[in-house]
Amino acid sequence: MNRAARILGVACIGAVLGGCVSAVSETAQTPELPTEFHRLSAPSKPVVVDLGAFDAPFLEPLINQAVAANRALKQQRERLESARRGLTISRAGWLPSLSLSAGAERSRGAFANAIDEGFDAALSTSLDIDVWGRTAKEHRQAFLRYEIERARFDDDRRRLVADVIDTAFALVAANDLLALFEQRLTNLSESLDVIEQGYRSGLNEALDVYLAQTTVAQERANVATQRQAVLNAQSALELLLADYPSGSIELPSTLPLIDWPVTTGVPSEVLARRADLQLAWAELLAADAALAIAHRNRFPRLDLTGVVRDRQTEFGDLAAGSDFAWNASGGLVLPLFQGGRLHAIEHQARDRVQELEARYLDLVDRAMGEVENGISTDVSLRDRYSAFLEVERNAEAALGIASNQYERGLVPYTTVLESQRRAFDAQTTVIQLRRQLLANRVDLIYALGADLAPSMENRC
Repeated sequence: MNRAARILGVACIGAVLGGCVSAVSETAQTPELPTEFHRLSAPSKPVVVDLGAFDAPFLEPLINQAVAANRALKQQRERLESARRGLTISRAGWLPSLSLSAGAERSRGAFANAIDEGFDAALSTSLDIDVWGRTAKEHRQAFLRYEIERARFDDDRRRLVADVIDTAFALVAANDLLALFEQRLTNLSESLDVIEQGYRSGLNEALDVYLAQTTVAQERANVATQRQAVLNAQSALELLLADYPSGSIELPSTLPLIDWPVTTGVPSEVLARRADLQLAWAELLAADAALAIAHRNRFPRLDLTGVVRDRQTEFGDLAAGSDFAWNASGGLVLPLFQGGRLHAIEHQARDRVQELEARYLDLVDRAMGEVENGISTDVSLRDRYSAFLEVERNAEAALGIASNQYERGLVPYTTVLESQRRAFDAQTTVIQLRRQLLANRVDLIYALGADLAPSMENRC
């Protein structure tokens, strides 16, 4: 007995010494980040985002409707509430369980005619003594699961807001392009009428008529394609708003123009603002808590149990206090051999921690890259937009000159067609670049972790 006690004591001391286990490295806890984003031309001010900066007041009601009604966000909201209830469940591990049981029995012996009746009631309680902090780690794991769902909800909400803004701008751009295509079709149709009249009068050649007819047919096809693009963008926005199919969304006819500078703050602030990085970090800590639990499952368990019981021949005599019996017991269970199962489970948990650590560090790098690419793309799009504004002006001037010279018989109709194509391409590109500028700015704001929901306080 003395030897067994010594062995058990050594096992307990070893368990205490090995009770604290963690596989999260210092690299994951403090990733190396630059002090400034490399692609900024000058040090940036802290991020301040106001939805009004887009000069698009139609966005706020759309965002509010999406946050309140979007079904995917509702699903995540319910998962968050379920995780909140998991905290209550985990707290129960620190408290003793209490249960009441009652029963009745009626029997007759094999060699007697007497019938025995009995009633019993028992109140029992049990408590798992958290010697190694297993229950504390389970509660921490439940808390981290709640933090995971909270961060996922926050990220889903931010992503939904960004998608609503981006899709609304896409719908405005699609309508803007459709108006441009329809106006061009009208102009080409009018030009075709003039050319056909000139041909009948002997002033134009048949080639001019065929070229004009071909251009009109091509533009009619472009209009049909663009109308479908409008319907697709409208359906996408209605789905985000959980209002499909309504067909009643009213938006402006032209895109707003971004004229406010990029402000990014410093890279370290992105870690605190971006919900997806907070989610990945919470998942890593939850896996680390699971490792600690797997480690502690190899230690002895100490349970205390107590039972108070009463048995009477009459139901009404229960709880009268005359024949109460009680029992109290304690037990220590030490896993000795399970074929290496507990050891393998612990190593699986350690591998999971290392996997999530690599994933977290990769996400941090990708987040920094998203911001850097967004900054450089913003500069590139601004330069291209400025250049195509000049292209548009020159192409429209060239079209006017070509049309005038054709009417005077100085140039063939192919020169007019080429001038029309260049002017139309420039007008189309200007609209597309304004759309790309807005889309990139929304993505950059999301990459920085800033909040565009009007009902939320913007964070710097």
